[in-house]
Amino acid sequence: MLTAIKELGELIIERERRDLLDILVEDPNINGTYTKVITIMFAQKNGEIDFLGVEQEQYDNSKKMKYLYKSGAANSSDLSPTAKLSGKPEGTFDRKILGWFRILDNKKVELSETERLFLESIRDQLDSDSDHIKEKIVTIREETPRKEGILVTIKIIDDDRALYVGDFPVFRTLLIFQVNEKDSKLMKKDKVCSICGEKKESVMGKMDTYAFYTLDKPGFITGGFDEKKAWRNFPVCPECKLSLEEGKKFLESNLAFRFCGIRYNLIPKFIVGTKGVSEEIIDIFTSTSKLVSLKKKSMERITNDEEDILDVLKEEKDVLTFNFLFIQKMQAAERILLLIEDVFPSRLRRIFDAKHSVDAMFNQNFTFGSIRNFFAKSDANKRNYDLDGYFLDIVDRIFKDRPISNSFVLSFIMKKIRDEFIKDGYFYHTVKDGLLVISFLGDLNLIKMEVKTMEQRAFDDLFKKYGPMFETPLKRGLFLMGSLTELLLRKQYKERSAKPFLKNLKSLKMTERDFKGLLPKVQNKLEEYDSFDKGKRELAAEVANYLLLAGDDWYMSVDELNFYFAAGMNLTNEVTKVIYPDKTIPEEAVQE
Repeated sequence: MLTAIKELGELIIERERRDLLDILVEDPNINGTYTKVITIMFAQKNGEIDFLGVEQEQYDNSKKMKYLYKSGAANSSDLSPTAKLSGKPEGTFDRKILGWFRILDNKKVELSETERLFLESIRDQLDSDSDHIKEKIVTIREETPRKEGILVTIKIIDDDRALYVGDFPVFRTLLIFQVNEKDSKLMKKDKVCSICGEKKESVMGKMDTYAFYTLDKPGFITGGFDEKKAWRNFPVCPECKLSLEEGKKFLESNLAFRFCGIRYNLIPKFIVGTKGVSEEIIDIFTSTSKLVSLKKKSMERITNDEEDILDVLKEEKDVLTFNFLFIQKMQAAERILLLIEDVFPSRLRRIFDAKHSVDAMFNQNFTFGSIRNFFAKSDANKRNYDLDGYFLDIVDRIFKDRPISNSFVLSFIMKKIRDEFIKDGYFYHTVKDGLLVISFLGDLNLIKMEVKTMEQRAFDDLFKKYGPMFETPLKRGLFLMGSLTELLLRKQYKERSAKPFLKNLKSLKMTERDFKGLLPKVQNKLEEYDSFDKGKRELAAEVANYLLLAGDDWYMSVDELNFYFAAGMNLTNEVTKVIYPDKTIPEEAVQE
């Protein structure tokens, strides 16, 4: 994964001719949350620095290099006197702005007399006016909605020119100095880089590009927990580190998507370099403007993200692969939820083909959102999504073409179907989602679909529409029994505005014995309502035929038995078209 990110960074650096500083400087508004900037204003005239006040302005993305933001440790200063306002505003000023000037005490820093005097003048003014500055910062923070992040920086007026931190060479030089000083810690000479695999003049052992790797916990340190030997864990050369940082920045700015609510980065991996890869695909992974225009296009989606670009990527030849990095950010830490590696464009095409098949089958737009509906929360009343692990495992199996347990999936599908059935909620919609999921997984051959040869019967055309999903006598019998039962429930509701027969369905936890006794109960009730007409008799006969063919020993779990029964309830309208071919469907059989 890291090699792929590094290679992406190298490609961007080469194509855009990025310099070192441009690579290092971060965009504080990368997620669109830092929309305000507090500027601590100074005037510079004849070498003198005078404090002017504190002002507020809108964040301007074109000024990224002027703000010169580069994050540092959470409990100390950043690498320039520009910082995100967090926690107590007064603390941000003391620690991140005024605190940055402690660099003047570093004996390794080489500054000209003019540069040192310039920085000392700013520091002294910040110190002497700190109470006023902090008071203004606190006021602005309180008057700004909490959802809007605020950046704090220094602005200097020089001959009517508004200059920011990045406009002064001394701040740029000191940023690079701090990066180099940090990287020099735990550095070893003449060792092999773990990313490019080459022996380099030096490698560093304290790699912090991704926050899921850290040396502040003993478990990350080899060599008897000796931090000085930590370079053995993850040796990285300076060149790879820069490319990795550039690749990560591009991913987070342009290739961050949401997969049914879960954040992921889409990482390309060029198998044999960029040769053979279309220029359009290369542009997608290196050009911000290309991506922005592409995300706005109308295209098919398999996730719920309106900016999903997989529909375009599936058309490429198998000269590259895609990695899906699902990552969770928790304050300053990052946790990998799942990494799906080496997904070929041809696999994406196969997934889209399965989607198209399901769309045509049910006349509905299928996305992974249908799967997510069953793998979100174990209890609808829970505040947090606690089934992310199960959902991501299924996503992984779909992308990697690995089998999925049919009983496992059906257990979650039936749990939600039962919940909706009991509370008289979105029962029919949920059953439809379950059918979509099973059809999709079946089309991809990820779940086993048993198929048995059967004689020609009245409902063959209906069942063929749904592929192998109903290609056994037992599944067909349960399905048709579900439809017959639904017709009875519709009749009851028409006559009594209630469905008393529902109690016989045992909250859709019926066993084999229950189902075998259900058909005569349904028939008797239809007779009582004088509603057992020719069409329903034909339907009941088909149910009996298929259940007899199924034999005495039914091999299905309770979840599976009830799923196919519920499927018949859901698709009753299609069954009525067969048993009432002259289109004279009884009024009570029509879905309300």
